[in-house]
Amino acid sequence: MIRFTLNGTQIEIEDGENRTLLEYLRNVKCMKGTKEACSTGHCGACSVLVDGRLTRSCVTLVHRLDGKAVETIENAPNDTMLQVIQHSFLDVGAVQCGFCTPGMVMATKALLLHHPAPTEPEICDGLKNNYCRCTGYVKIIEAVKLAAARLRGEDPDIDSFRSHESTVIVVGENQVVPEITGSAVGKSVWDVDGMDKTGGKLKFCDDLTAEDIGTDTLLHGAFVWAPAPHAKINAVDYSAAEQAEGVVRIVTAADVPGMNKVGTWTPEQPVFCTDEVRFLGDHLALVVADTAAHARAAAKLVKIDYEELPGIYTMADGYLKNSFIVHTGRVSGDVEQAKQRTGIVKLNVSKDIEPQEHACMEPVSAIGMVQDGKTILYSCTQAPFEIRSMLAKILDKPEEDIRVIVTPLGGGFGKKCDSFLEAPAVVAAHACGKPVKITLTRKEDLILTTKRHGYHTDYEIGFTPDGKFQYLDCRMFSDGGPYECESYGTLMTGALMSGGPYIIPNVKVEGSAIRNNNLQGGAFRGYGINQAAISIETAMDMMAEKLGIDPFELRRRNAVYPGATSVGGEVLKYSMGMMDTINQCEKSLRKALKEYEGQYPKGSKVLGWGMASGFKNVGVGKGIFTDDGACKLILQGDGRLHMIVSGTDMGQGFRTAMTQIAAETLGMNIANIYITNGDTELTIPTGESVSERQTLCGGRAVYEACVKLKQDLDSRPWRPGEERRAEYYYASDPCFAIGDFEGAKKRGAKYRNFPAYAYATQAAIVEVDKATGKVRLLKIIAAHDVGRAINPHIIEGQMHGSCSMGQGYALTEGYPTENGYPVKTLYRQLGLPRAEDTPDYEIILIEDPEPQGPFGAKGISEVATVPVTPAILNAVSRAIGVRINKVPASPEVVLEAIRTGKCEVPTMEQQLQALEKDCECHRPSDGVQ
Repeated sequence: MIRFTLNGTQIEIEDGENRTLLEYLRNVKCMKGTKEACSTGHCGACSVLVDGRLTRSCVTLVHRLDGKAVETIENAPNDTMLQVIQHSFLDVGAVQCGFCTPGMVMATKALLLHHPAPTEPEICDGLKNNYCRCTGYVKIIEAVKLAAARLRGEDPDIDSFRSHESTVIVVGENQVVPEITGSAVGKSVWDVDGMDKTGGKLKFCDDLTAEDIGTDTLLHGAFVWAPAPHAKINAVDYSAAEQAEGVVRIVTAADVPGMNKVGTWTPEQPVFCTDEVRFLGDHLALVVADTAAHARAAAKLVKIDYEELPGIYTMADGYLKNSFIVHTGRVSGDVEQAKQRTGIVKLNVSKDIEPQEHACMEPVSAIGMVQDGKTILYSCTQAPFEIRSMLAKILDKPEEDIRVIVTPLGGGFGKKCDSFLEAPAVVAAHACGKPVKITLTRKEDLILTTKRHGYHTDYEIGFTPDGKFQYLDCRMFSDGGPYECESYGTLMTGALMSGGPYIIPNVKVEGSAIRNNNLQGGAFRGYGINQAAISIETAMDMMAEKLGIDPFELRRRNAVYPGATSVGGEVLKYSMGMMDTINQCEKSLRKALKEYEGQYPKGSKVLGWGMASGFKNVGVGKGIFTDDGACKLILQGDGRLHMIVSGTDMGQGFRTAMTQIAAETLGMNIANIYITNGDTELTIPTGESVSERQTLCGGRAVYEACVKLKQDLDSRPWRPGEERRAEYYYASDPCFAIGDFEGAKKRGAKYRNFPAYAYATQAAIVEVDKATGKVRLLKIIAAHDVGRAINPHIIEGQMHGSCSMGQGYALTEGYPTENGYPVKTLYRQLGLPRAEDTPDYEIILIEDPEPQGPFGAKGISEVATVPVTPAILNAVSRAIGVRINKVPASPEVVLEAIRTGKCEVPTMEQQLQALEKDCECHRPSDGVQ
């Protein structure tokens, strides 16, 4: 008999128990606060305390717990120390999606039990095995310091712990920010779900049980995966799997009633493959059993007779074979004529940029069920109505017979606007007649789900000697994978933004998304702009050096301004803080660099700084999407306000921000407002939650609905017991495809490509060890035009997390494949920044109100990822005196650049020539056997 205590309660288990503590907690005790994210002991989401020591429950076997005391996050209501830590996390804004938070809280308690007054190195060491993908760790470190002080009996000023960050809010030049009461908007209020997140009570999709969804049975599914990246399937033998323990049914393409394809935009990937698989993430069947363990064990028994087929694994090979998802281009002005002008200063640069994994802490999960004739899907998706539309075709059912319920997202970052498990889950539920849950392991998640596209770019730019941009001639190639997913959209957006936030009279862009047998490319924070920004912003720095012009000044001479025309032909008018971001960032960087004077070089370590500007569309636009938002309000008889808002919260603070907008508009206390979102049965249909558009569109709908309700209340005062309602559907003014001036004219509308834009300039200060090639990011200065700051803590958190992602993208987070197989298969191999990698942040929020936005606000959740990566790369290049053209700038890449004095990348044309030559060499000569 194994005996131990669990949160103070005595537990007895029979000898021979071989499951992990995490399995026991989640599947036996139904304690879901301890999360499963990697199952290999690398991420920290499963952290608990065993005898007061931090323990990773996913790799701790229950039979080793005899005589020990186990504590989980569920003990928080009974433990003062945990409660202090919870409140400290919320007070400083250290909570975003909440998936990693219970593990972080437990890690903090373990640290403070042994180090009641921890130094910062001790904090970073205590959190070294706990990853957070949302926050960038700044506020987590602050929360630990604050909790430690409070537990020592101190009553400190919260701001005294902001050692890694400073933020100022300034009004844009010549701007007037409308006055508000400021009772809610502009305040750093708690996350509305904060206590549930810090206490492990917020239920993510995999946390849901049969009881939670109102049934007495919940089956589990495991995929039969593709045996190779590209293969012909001759036969599949399911007989052994069908006889395995617990198996209910094996679901295949034969069980799909309608369209056997998935995709929220262009359905191409089979729900279940039949005769061919095109990448490792394809699947042939879903084994459904009574438990997930039984389903996975049975899936391994399936025998596949297959013939491996030749595959396409490089962009050059795909280009040579005309294997395109999309091959496009655009021309503005006359590039060839501009090249011939006398005195034009030219340069060429090519880049190889590896894919990047989103690394959401929550693996993808979905539950399908049928209840009273209605198909119900629980899913961690950013696109509920798009998923509903897709499922209607797959199930051959009307959309109104399908309900999609969005579960809290443990990170999204664009990945979860694609479809992965939704169709297999509902098809299986129909086939089995019972609810079916599918949750991917981390290894499966890495194979099936999309990545930021790998890119190759060839840029040529030309300037006048006094620094005026004359032409851009560029080619962009993306590593698409076998199916379209978001390859079309990301490439088109990247092509449109290929020249950055600058006025360029002559532009020629060729864009190619290569269809191949690598892992699938898709949407990721920045949506194709990041790769373009890396290319143009490093080229701008090279040109500044070539012309002898300061890099800030070169941007200033070419940046867009009110009244300027974008590369897409749109006349830009409002909320354009581009120039302000350049000026504010430059001023702060000059001051910051003085702090490092005389400190470098330090032995083999040298200092470098870099800067970059960027912009990001707010809204999908381009004539392919209506950027909209919607809100229903119910003022209840008890005086509480129920908001039903269309949109999803991925940790970016959507639910909190919408509540603040309502409170400000109605003059209500936030505590008297509660919000429902992400349910197609309850919310008004709107587009997916992407392109940092939710504050602009959803927030505007909330504001207008509140104005309507307020007008009603002003005309007919509310009495207790009464119920009042109001609703509003907001659609932004129409947008048009690039160059569709005629379409705008026919509609009598202003030609524009997107509802709005967000602008930013960032600077990075780095330390490079020339002996090892290791880069340490010391400081980020980020000047952003935010329209208006609704919640400063949310904005800071979004910027820290975005910059952390950009930091990883620049230095450590490449996700390469070899012949269709991922090189990295474990969470710890992804190269994600950890607490010890946290730089200092100086943030300047510039308020340049957006007329369409609520109180002038617009999006911030993506644009901060855009300039940070090239700013870091420019800093590294300045430090070592060699231009880095391979991304990420890993220690190996940096060391090789230092050793050889170069880091060159062949152009695509050169790669194609080499490939053709290689093909000729391997082609047998006539008459030779």
